[in-house]
Amino acid sequence: MNEKSLDVLKQYDIDVYKTMRGRGGMLLFTNQGVKLFLECNHPDKYYEREDIITKTIAHNGFINVDTYIRNAEGGLVSENEEDGRRYILKNWVDARECNVNDISDIAAGVSTLARLHTSLDEAAVCFREMDVNPVAENMRLADNYVRHMKELKQASNYLKNKKKKSEFENIAYRNIGSFYSEAVNAVRKMSDDKLKKRFLQAQLSGELVHGNYTYHNVCFCGSTVFVTNFEKCRNECQISDLYQFMRKILEKYEWDIQTAYKMLDEYDKVKPVSDIDLELLGVLFSFPEKFWKITNSYYHSGKAWIPAKNVEKLSLSVAQTEEKKRFLRNLFAFQV
Repeated sequence: MNEKSLDVLKQYDIDVYKTMRGRGGMLLFTNQGVKLFLECNHPDKYYEREDIITKTIAHNGFINVDTYIRNAEGGLVSENEEDGRRYILKNWVDARECNVNDISDIAAGVSTLARLHTSLDEAAVCFREMDVNPVAENMRLADNYVRHMKELKQASNYLKNKKKKSEFENIAYRNIGSFYSEAVNAVRKMSDDKLKKRFLQAQLSGELVHGNYTYHNVCFCGSTVFVTNFEKCRNECQISDLYQFMRKILEKYEWDIQTAYKMLDEYDKVKPVSDIDLELLGVLFSFPEKFWKITNSYYHSGKAWIPAKNVEKLSLSVAQTEEKKRFLRNLFAFQV
């Protein structure tokens, strides 16, 4: 994004006092508050879909979300006439990301997620009553993990046949067999009749998730918590949002059981977790997601050069194996 792209802002009724790069685009300080100006590559309907979701959530009382701003012609997407590049404008706040080293930030992030899920439940009811489906088609949760399992197998076969291995490849090859077994066990548990019934319930009720609830998308402005980036909002079991947030935090806390209890308790106080969702949460945690993510990224890359940071990430994933197994035994009472 360059200064010329700011010419597009003439299509909006705002006065810009100051600009600053950030959040993947340009932060604008205007006469109407802080805005976020982003280049976009998706079709218009992609943003119309997200706009319906965030506006409905805000209408139902969960107001601290980033909503789109329409241009003078009523569109969400504005085009630069010179180069054809397309842009969107969002309401924003001058806020900081959730601090993963601050347990009070983490607790606030989890309780905010529970409140968001309650609002998403209300939004799902609204969509059913209006006979509107703003949620894009997506792969079901269980199908997604079947795909991940198969990708681990592909990477395993590739590494097995590779004659000369790098440090990264040696670490991956020595450990991929046990991680693949964990993946198989997790996928098998997802095919349990109770969980299949839970997946069907989520599908029929139109249950909605944020879809990318990580600490990067949880922002603090004083004591107020804002949730951003709803582009992956979809129909899925909401416990998957809690899993995603908890997993990234717990990796940094070396799978500390007390931190996990704290997060679960904060969520449960606002939106009680059912027995079946607790079981599903345990199954999701049992899948070797970090190891899969690193090796799958490697498999689909050029493979010619592997950054030292990736070797470090892979080694850490392997090193935390016993801590994670202990966490699963203590919190969910099953073996991996």
